[in-house]
Amino acid sequence: MKKFQIKPRHIVLALSLLAMLIAFMVYTVCVSGKYSYTENVGAKHLEADQVHAKSSDETVAKIVSVENYTEEGNNELKVTVEGVNPGDCVVTLAYRSPENGQMLVRTSAFRVLPIGVVYDLTIDSFTSLKAVIPLGVAAMLLIVAILSLSFREKQRNGEFYYSMVIIGGVILFLLLNVIVTLTDSQLWSRFGEAVTTKDILALIVSSGNRFVMFSEIPVIMVAASLAVSNIWLVVKEGFRLQNLLGVVIAVLVAGGILTIRLSDNYSVIQPDALYYFAMLANIGVAFLLSYFECMFLSTMFCAVASTRYNPPYDMDYIIILGCAIRKDGTPTPILRGRVQRAYDFEQEQFQSTGKHAVFVPSGGQGSDEVISESESMKRCLMEMGVPEERILKEDRSVNTYQNMAFSKTVIEQDAGDIYTVKVGFSTTNYHVFRGYTLAEKLKMRVKGLSAKTKLYFFPNAFVREFIGLLWEKKWKHLLFIFLFFAVLLVLYLIIRY
Repeated sequence: MKKFQIKPRHIVLALSLLAMLIAFMVYTVCVSGKYSYTENVGAKHLEADQVHAKSSDETVAKIVSVENYTEEGNNELKVTVEGVNPGDCVVTLAYRSPENGQMLVRTSAFRVLPIGVVYDLTIDSFTSLKAVIPLGVAAMLLIVAILSLSFREKQRNGEFYYSMVIIGGVILFLLLNVIVTLTDSQLWSRFGEAVTTKDILALIVSSGNRFVMFSEIPVIMVAASLAVSNIWLVVKEGFRLQNLLGVVIAVLVAGGILTIRLSDNYSVIQPDALYYFAMLANIGVAFLLSYFECMFLSTMFCAVASTRYNPPYDMDYIIILGCAIRKDGTPTPILRGRVQRAYDFEQEQFQSTGKHAVFVPSGGQGSDEVISESESMKRCLMEMGVPEERILKEDRSVNTYQNMAFSKTVIEQDAGDIYTVKVGFSTTNYHVFRGYTLAEKLKMRVKGLSAKTKLYFFPNAFVREFIGLLWEKKWKHLLFIFLFFAVLLVLYLIIRY
């Protein structure tokens, strides 16, 4: 298999992200030596000279100014503190309330960092923290741009492997989060105020919820389409549990969205144990939905793209992936379609380049089959005019993985080294992407040929293949989900306390 190569765009991405980080740190040092915060004194005006302001340690931080500040009809005091030396101090404001004359005392705790930054311990903020949001949006857009180039390159080169699904899922998640962030009017209305670390963490934690909110309608439409296609499939093919996978997906999606809605409604209730459970359920379910939405949509796009890819006419071998045959030993319509696609491509290749390919029909004999699937395909190919010497049978496999693995062995025995020849494989359209991922697992470089199937059969078959892909990578998915919930718990505890 082709090893990962560091390309110029990867270097550009790394250097750009590093430059953003350095720029943020420089900006922080330059502007965060002074920190301003406001104190709301009510509807009535209070003169700044009526306020007694004091720093507990002026060798750490000193008060630069206390000014009147009016915001949306509220009278506030704007206090500016400047760092002097590293350490902690408390700033105290004492004044009589203009509302009832009562003496009020307000305190705020600060820490001056060794780099001169004044950090507000009371609300966990510093002056340049608000720059994290636009920088985060810029970083996400940059990552999307670079990953999109990688995604397009894989699509153009016919490298439809599972890494392509991951790239597509990340692009989709980041892009929708950028859109939701940019259209969040409430967030940007507060942008001029002090943004706290809890605001940033809450933004990260709620990303799954915001993703589901934004993608809810198209996802419901996809789920409904799967359910309808299943009904069509049952009408055409008969009732079987495996013909209802789309309905199961639709029910799970509907249940997840309903859970989020119910937990959202509970959030207005007085906080208690159930409230916090509802909050965690909301975030957890939203993440799982958004995660599998991204994987499903990305897989669907990659699968469709793999069926539309036109391989170059340079194949030395064409593997034909087997499936069940009829009781009389002849291929079923699905299997015949795979054989026909391989034959048609080979004929087109010969007419275009003068180069013939060797066919490798792959499939063993089931307990209810009179001959092996590979023998059935071989007879079909010979009926089409393919000479026997250009057919190499693989008749031991019982599943798709073995189809690929044993066919690889057959080709190696004939060619000597599989990495010196060009290999294609022919299968039904819903199965092409799965073939690529299995070839990747076996370190094979292959190009897929897509045979058509009936429209009503495709959605449910694709869902089955998607579930198979998830199961094949189950430990990676479970590890990622576990790490997310571990981080979520830590961030949640920070936000709460």
